[in-house]
This record gives sequence, structure tokens and C-alpha cells, in this order.
Amino acid sequence: MSKSNLSHNEELALDNCDSEPIHTPGSIQAFGCILAGNTDLARIDYASSNTADILGMAPAKLLGISFEEILGRSLAHDVRNTLSMSTSSRQRERVGLLTRDQQVVEVFTHLNLDGLAVVEFEPIEPTANDRRSSVDKMRILLDQASHQRSIQNLLKVCAHGLRDLTGYDRVKAYQYSDNGDGEVVAESRTSKAESFLGLRYPSWDVPTQARALQVKNPVRILSGVAHAPVPVLALSEDLAPLDMSLAHLRGVSPIHIEYLQNMGVHATLTIGLVVSGRLWGMFACHHLEPRNISSDLRIAVELFGQLISLVIQQKLEVERANARTQTGEGRRRILAETDASTDLLHAFPTLGPILQDVVDSDGLAIIRDDRIQTLGSTPSSDAIRVIAGRKPDDDNLLENTSSLLHEGWVTDQDLADTAGCLLIRSTAAYPLQLMFFRDGKTRNVNWAGKPEKTIKQGAFGPRLTPRESFAAYMEQQSGWSIDWSAFDNEAGREFQILLTQITAKGERAQMLRHKDLVSHQRQQDLLIAELNHRVKNILALIRSLSRQAKSSSASLESYAQALEQRISALAAAHDLAVDNTMQGVSLRSILETELRPYANDDGAQYLLSGPLIGLRPDVSPIIALVIHEVVTNAAKYGALSTPDGIVRARWSLEETGLTFSWLEMNGPKVSPPTRHGFGRSLIERAIPYEFDGTSILEYPESGVKFDFTLPTKLLVEIEEEKAVKIVGSIGKVERVASDQTALLVEDNIVLAMDMVESLTRLGTRSVETSATVEEALRHLKNQTFDFAVLDMNLRGVVSFDIAKALMEAGTPFLFVTGYGSSLDVPTELKSIKILTKPVDDGALSKAVGDLLS
Repeated sequence: MSKSNLSHNEELALDNCDSEPIHTPGSIQAFGCILAGNTDLARIDYASSNTADILGMAPAKLLGISFEEILGRSLAHDVRNTLSMSTSSRQRERVGLLTRDQQVVEVFTHLNLDGLAVVEFEPIEPTANDRRSSVDKMRILLDQASHQRSIQNLLKVCAHGLRDLTGYDRVKAYQYSDNGDGEVVAESRTSKAESFLGLRYPSWDVPTQARALQVKNPVRILSGVAHAPVPVLALSEDLAPLDMSLAHLRGVSPIHIEYLQNMGVHATLTIGLVVSGRLWGMFACHHLEPRNISSDLRIAVELFGQLISLVIQQKLEVERANARTQTGEGRRRILAETDASTDLLHAFPTLGPILQDVVDSDGLAIIRDDRIQTLGSTPSSDAIRVIAGRKPDDDNLLENTSSLLHEGWVTDQDLADTAGCLLIRSTAAYPLQLMFFRDGKTRNVNWAGKPEKTIKQGAFGPRLTPRESFAAYMEQQSGWSIDWSAFDNEAGREFQILLTQITAKGERAQMLRHKDLVSHQRQQDLLIAELNHRVKNILALIRSLSRQAKSSSASLESYAQALEQRISALAAAHDLAVDNTMQGVSLRSILETELRPYANDDGAQYLLSGPLIGLRPDVSPIIALVIHEVVTNAAKYGALSTPDGIVRARWSLEETGLTFSWLEMNGPKVSPPTRHGFGRSLIERAIPYEFDGTSILEYPESGVKFDFTLPTKLLVEIEEEKAVKIVGSIGKVERVASDQTALLVEDNIVLAMDMVESLTRLGTRSVETSATVEEALRHLKNQTFDFAVLDMNLRGVVSFDIAKALMEAGTPFLFVTGYGSSLDVPTELKSIKILTKPVDDGALSKAVGDLLS
């Protein structure tokens, strides 16, 4: 419902609900306690009133003393280190354990929006789920969900899996519509929990500020609606209320408590789904009795929510690409019907039906200045002119409504049977505008309770009160059309391009225009294929990082932290490549952004010197990952782990390329590590493997040294330094390749390392790796293999020459690729098995077993 259709009192009530200070409730939940103060930890300024129960000291004794007096020197030091991490301002981080009066307490911390250190304490309680089982179940659930063809099926799998993982009585998957209403599109429940599947909730059920807060902190737990809130006390009255946006203990709005009580719910866990920076939906877990889950399980479901959000975003991008492809055919037909002397306004009677073939509609109108042409069921000319006058300063407008009347596009104009409109403008063609219309339909909307606004006076004026009944209520609505879909919107974008092309046709001959169109279509097909290839490669790379982080992590929190940081560094490096495609990516900017979170405020802990150097966009992601591992090691164990430590990075441009040197000084005494983990392997092997450079990592007692070189061909000229922000189904795995030898051809170091491990799990005795066609052919000339696995595309060069050499040698092989089916394969290779990235062990086991048998 548009705000323009609300009464004054209803509008005030909505505004008051949206302004409720839910981030500063002044209280917490009772399953833990909280302290807060400045980041130097010199003084506790805030304390919850239940600290005596958990920490053994009353708040009156805690307020004003230093954090060290309650945490101890070592744990206070760990809190400061954690607060220096870049993630501490976006989510709460686990610090460690504190033992007080024989009670073991978990300690968490984060930086709030006011720059204060917030420290949360939760007593450890016995739980049936250990840390490893939680993350293992989460990984299996993620794999099952990501292989679903539709988002609807994905949400169904997630709902059932989350109920099994968390033990709540009911798990609902919400999806939000464009107007903010939420609908339960998937559900899993016990027999004692009422079903809400298919019911819709009005937008005001989740106020604006609650949605914004869920984007910042997607996981929210309420252990018991009947539990009394615990007040948060301040050292002095002039201190502002404590911002607890990221705190899991944060108190709950009384309105929300009343809402849940009316539903018969006693405990909740919500997991926001954030897609492209917006709240797309959420999972709501309900329990009919009080319930709390361990922090480990909360971390697992938070990570699950983040990864499922990425999967949903990827599926939406594929849907949009398919819509653009289908709409392109209609655009070509329209251009084929026009000539250099005919514009869309004059050709409208012929072209209108083609437009309606693409976008399902009951009527169509085109207007330029005061000239209007219509086709089918449309509103009056006066109504069309009013619609054309919307947002007159936006000459590149694409907008839709399902109710012209109810959403305020028109007032008293004659709409006839029309209800909905899709309005399209293009800058090049404006003032020409295109409109699709849909007739009104009487529609049935199943609400969870009658969507009435009950208004009462509150502390901040009139406010909405929760509904008392959530029984299914069917409302018949008139004056609304069928909603415009994502496909319709993508079609609208294609028609914006169409308007530009038709406008330009008077300047071109028909033959030249069709030639350009064919060329554009070919380029579009290639771009879609390349996008598909890159998306699949990114997903495979993320899965490899996940596996490597798991095998080298001792706990769930270290696994989650290592995985998140590596994915963040990788994602940011890809953003750099996109943002700086024409210039390249600055080496200094990557270094500064990775170093800045770990250094002192004045930046004196790192010394950078070297000329302006740009890296090719396709090179920067791996270089960023390598630098991320070096900086992370320095922050954990090296020079950046102590206030007096210094790191120095120097680089120069030689005739052969880039020379880089990293040196750590004044840090702890260094000794070579006893284990060879993923991070070290990446530092030592990535650059030589992928870029034909050199990489040397040394461990003198005085501080770690790291040197590398890159060939000139990987560098590009840039104009200036630019500030950046780096922050198949599961199958049975068998040892089908026992005591076999294999050749692996893969040009990405992380994916190659992961595939070697996968082949080893299948029983392969030895795996020889190659990154280029030339190197692979040298291996084949000097030795024989039992089988081979080939990446189809190696840095822009197909691996078909390797395949032909393997066929001549009688060596069985298979392809892996991120291109799907869009890459043409020579006739003699069409029988070869092709696996698409990311390749799971089950699919690989089956393919290799078939190959060798």
C-alpha cells in the first residue's frame, strides 16, 4: 500500500514504528551479560545488571574499572587484537574463554557504530551438537540446496535442513515482494506447530529500521518471549544509550514480543538473506517453548545464510541473462520490420503485436509529445498523458505498478479496464515513451490474519499494535493486475536499447544496422558464455577455499573466520578488476588496504616504497590472496602482532618485470613453521605456477622475508593510485583410481591444489600438474599416464592439442570446464566426458571410474 493512501494517523503510526530505537533498546536478553567502553579498554562505561550471576561481580563494582580487572591481562590483549580486525565493525567475533567462579564463559566482541568496544559473555552450556558436526551438516545442506534448479526448491531444501540442524519446531522461508510484503514460500514443521505456508504478511509487520538492521546483522535470536529483559546500566547519566546493533544479546522490542505471543511462539531464530546489498528474504525459526542454541550453531547458520544469499544472487543473474536472450529475439524481429524512413510511432500498428509477444499485456501505447497511438485495452488519453508526466527529470526511466490507482500513479482519470502499467523511456528516444498495460483482475490474497492497522498511543505517539490472530484470512482485491515479473523488467531494459536503436535508424542504412545488430548479438552471446564461465570458476574457487580452510582449522570459529577473510579478499580483488578494467589494479592500493586494519592509527607500522605499478585485472585476484595470507600471518604471529613491529614492502620495475620484497622487523622471534598449511602453499606456489614468476619465503629469527617477481606482460600502465576496499549432486566417493598415475592440466593454482586432493582421495598414486598446453605436451613426451583431467580453457587457449596427443597415446581422459555447453568441441572429441565446474568428488569418482573401466 502506498503511503499516499494512508490516513494521517496511520502514516504517523508507521513513521513511529520505523523510528523505534531497536538498536539501542537499553536492555539485553538473559542468556548472557554485556560490558562496553572505549577501545583502549581503560574503563567500563556500560554493564548489564546481571553481571554478578555470570562474572561474579555486580555492575556497581564493574562500572568505572578497567576491562583487565575482569578479563585479565591476556584476555584483554586478545580483545584489543580482535577489535583491530577489519571484520569487528561488521560482525561480532569470538575472542576466547573466561573462567569465573568455576563457570566457563565464552567471550565475544565487536565495534559498534559509535566506535565503542562491546564485549558479550555467554556461559557455555552442554549441547548435543559439537562444532565439527554443525559445520559438516551445514556444508552438506549448502551443497544440496545449491544444486536445486529453482529458487523455490532451494528454499524448501533449506527449510527442512535448517529445522534438522537447529531443532526448532517450525522453519519458514520468507520472500519479500517489491512493495515490502512478505510471503511464506517454503516451510518445515513438527506436527504440533501450525502451518503458515502460502500466507502473506503486510510490509508494516517488519518496520523499515528492522529490515535495515537485519542487513547489518542477519542472525537474530530470541531465547524466550517471557524472559524478563535485563537492563543495561551506564556509568553516568550523560552517556548516550548503548548501540547494540551487532550484539546477539540485544534486547527485543516489546511490540515484537507482543507479536510473537499472539502467534503462540516462545523462541525464535531469524537468518536474513541479503542479495545485492538488499534484504531479499529470511528464514524464521520458531519454537513453541523457550529455546537457546549454542554460539557455534549460530556461527554455522550465519555462514550458511551468507553463502545461500550468494547462491540465490547467482541464480537470479542466470534468470536475467535468459530473459535478455529471449527478449533479444523480439527486438531483432522489430528491427527487421523497420527501415531507414520509418520510426516506431508510424510503424506501431505492425510492431505492436510483436512487442506484446515478448511482454504479456492486454494493451499497449506509445506517446511522443502529444501524439498517442494505442493497441488493445488501454486507459483514456488523459490517463496516458498523466502517466507520461511521471518523474519528468528522469529521461531513462523503467518503472512498473500493478495498480495505477492504489499506488498513486493516477487519481480520477478514466482507466477503463486497465490496472497495471510498465513504463519505458530511453534517453536517446525521449520524449518518445512506451507503455504496456494489464487489465485488472479480482485476486485472492491469503493473509496471515486480517491485515488491519490497530493504532494505540505509545511513548512516541500513535503506533501500530500487532494483530491478535494469525488465522488465514482471504481478501479479495480489485483494481490490481497480475504482478510484473523479473522477466518483464529485463524485457523492459532490452526495449530501452530498442528505442535507442530505432531512434538512430534515420542516420543509418538498413543493411548497416542489421550488420551491427548481428555483431551485437554475437558479442552478447560471447559475453553471456564468458559470464557463465567466470561465475562457475568463482564458485569452484570458493569451494576450494572452503575445503582448505576446513582442513587447516582447529575449530568452527577459526574455520569460519579464515573462510570469510579469504572470500572477502577474493571478492574485493574481483571488484578491483571490474572497477579498474581500463587501467589495471594498483599494487600499492592492495597492500595498503590489506595492511590498514592491523596497523596503528598513524600507519607507522608499515613502510611502503615503490613506483606506480598496475597489475592486469586478471592477475590481481591471486596476488591479493597471496598478500592477504602474508599480512594475516604477520598479524597472527609476526611483526603486526605486537605494537612495536614494523613491516617494510619495497618494489621496483626492472627490465624483466616487477621485483617485490617484504621484510618484518621488531616482531616476535621467528622459527620455521612445523606444518605446511594452505596459506604457506599459496604464498610459495601461486605466483610461479600461474604467472611464470618467482616466489621465495624465508624465516630468519629477525623476521619473515618474502620476495617475488612478475613478468612485464602481467603489468599495465595506470594514471594514479586509487583507494580501494579489500576487505552436480553428492555422489558416492570410491577409490576408483587406486595405484594409478594422472596428468592434471589446470591453470588456476587453488583449483589445481583442490583437484590434486580430490584425485588422491580416489586412490591416485601420483598426480603431475601443468598450467599450459606447452608444459602438458612436454610431460606427455617424457612419461606415460594412466589417465588425464584437462581444463578445457587455459588462459584463453583451448586444450584440444593435449586431448589429441592423449588420444594418439591411447590415454583415457576427461574435460572439466566453466563454459557449460557453449564451447564448440571438435568432432573427434565430442564423445569425451565433460564435467562442469565446480566438480564434486562424487561426480569425479563416477567419471574417473567410468573412464578407467
